[in-house]
Amino acid sequence: MSDSLIVDEVITETDVIRVSWYNPEKTIAILEIKKQWNWEDAYPSVAKLNEIVMSQPHPVYTIYYYRMAKAPLFPKGVNLPNLRKLVEFDPPNEQLVIFVRSDRLLYNLIMILSKTYGLRHIFQKYRFLNTWSDALAEIQKHQASQLSL
Repeated sequence: MSDSLIVDEVITETDVIRVSWYNPEKTIAILEIKKQWNWEDAYPSVAKLNEIVMSQPHPVYTIYYYRMAKAPLFPKGVNLPNLRKLVEFDPPNEQLVIFVRSDRLLYNLIMILSKTYGLRHIFQKYRFLNTWSDALAEIQKHQASQLSL
């Protein structure tokens, strides 16, 4: 596991996760997963992430950043109904949800959930990327597209 990202403000941190603001403008919220997590880690962490996103009056981008070389697909002990609880809450000011270092299997499973539970409107804003720099580039691209509207 490499060192944590340099962030502007840490909201909460354990040995498993860290929720933080990447920049002082509070436009990029991060949930770093530092090692194998379980349902008891995941639910309060995602709830806290959603809480800080909704606390802002402006658009926010959310990044789930897996710190392990081989990221597990989901928190240990999670099942489909629990997974639905994690993804169905959709803060209105959340622009994109970016997963960094996730694999194709996660993407495919998310798409199945999208169709099964009728959550396509939420999953349209999900991105699955390989690197932190790809995530930041995706955010810049999205911001530029919003300026031209």
